Amino acid sequence: MIILDTKQQTYLKMSWSFGLKQRNKIALAFATIFVIIVLANWFVSYTMERVGRNFQSVYQDRLVPSMDISEILERYYQNRMLLEEHVMAEDISQHKRLRQQITTNAQTIDSLAKKFENTYLVDKELQELATYKVQFRKLVDIQDRILNLSAQGQKAEARQLYRTEGQEAFQDLLTPLHALIRVQGDVGQELYQSADRSVKMLKVLTYLVIGLAVIVALIVGTLLQTSRKLNTVKPQKFNLN
Repeated sequence: MIILDTKQQTYLKMSWSFGLKQRNKIALAFATIFVIIVLANWFVSYTMERVGRNFQSVYQDRLVPSMDISEILERYYQNRMLLEEHVMAEDISQHKRLRQQITTNAQTIDSLAKKFENTYLVDKELQELATYKVQFRKLVDIQDRILNLSAQGQKAEARQLYRTEGQEAFQDLLTPLHALIRVQGDVGQELYQSADRSVKMLKVLTYLVIGLAVIVALIVGTLLQTSRKLNTVKPQKFNLN
């Protein structure tokens, strides 16, 4: 029967206790890195989804509406020229054709404005859109008066109204439309900057995970090396009974 003396028993107890602590530390290290990886994957997925939504919003709520507003402006300028042509035309047979073209442009403008209104709008856009609607009704009223005067042969009165109140109403209408275009650019820039910040955060997170993984690997390596050194130490004497 092999009997260990007190020192040897103490050594074995310390060795067993140290080995248990090592295993606990290694398990904790691996659990930590696992949790970090899980959290990092979740954050990466969340951030990428957010970046995707930002770019989708840039296209759907900024780029497309900007093109629609540009077309609305173009239609208003066309109507302005058609209205002038109607006022200047002495041939009554042209009146019906010109008025029909103006009506067609007005219908297109109304459709595009409703489409724009259904997109995501910030507070500034809502304010400018409300201003546009007021100026739109004012312009339509003056435009109808000009067309009626022109159709009735009152060309002088029609031209006078076209150059005064008509010009003023047209300029007042352009102001909110130009403001809406500027807002599209400003909000689009904000969305781009938000996406850029998210991408930079992803880079920082990647470097952080790599750094933590290296630290954990060094700790595990140190513990394993210490364990091997302890295992090379053997009890030298045994008491036989």
